[in-house]
Amino acid sequence: MKSAVFLLAAVLAAVTASGQSESRFAYSTALGVGIALNEPASTPFVWRAAGYYKISARFWTGAGTGISRYEKTLIPLYAEARLLLLRPRRFTPYAGCAAGYAFALQKEAKGGFLLSPAVGVLYALCGGRRIFVAAGYELQKLERLRSYDGPYFSAQFAEKLSHGSLLLQIGFQF
Repeated sequence: MKSAVFLLAAVLAAVTASGQSESRFAYSTALGVGIALNEPASTPFVWRAAGYYKISARFWTGAGTGISRYEKTLIPLYAEARLLLLRPRRFTPYAGCAAGYAFALQKEAKGGFLLSPAVGVLYALCGGRRIFVAAGYELQKLERLRSYDGPYFSAQFAEKLSHGSLLLQIGFQF
């Protein structure tokens, strides 16, 4: 868990660093909300921050972290790839996919696998900055400890959950 906190701090420091010296690097931050598709339903709220490296004019890859709130608070660490579907213009559609692992902050929970494909559109502002809107699907695995206290016995068991939701995000890339 200490290594996850250290990695989170390192990524956040890189994302919030000012002064890009090279146009091959970009950073983004986004807020999102989901629409739960399965039971037990839990509407996720996410904040993400990522750093990208420009492989070619239309392909970017990077890594990110953030905070995801389902029943429990999770810290995701993920790799992401983005492909611009057209040459960069004022409005540029893109497709992307993030995959990784989310760590739970509570003792009674364990995180799990994260997969989040999305499509969106980038809107160019001045100075290489962009705002974006994206819609996609998010799969988040999670395990939580449950308790049952009945009149005749008590029990604890691990419940494995697989949250699927439509995720809508709005963000800023610089």
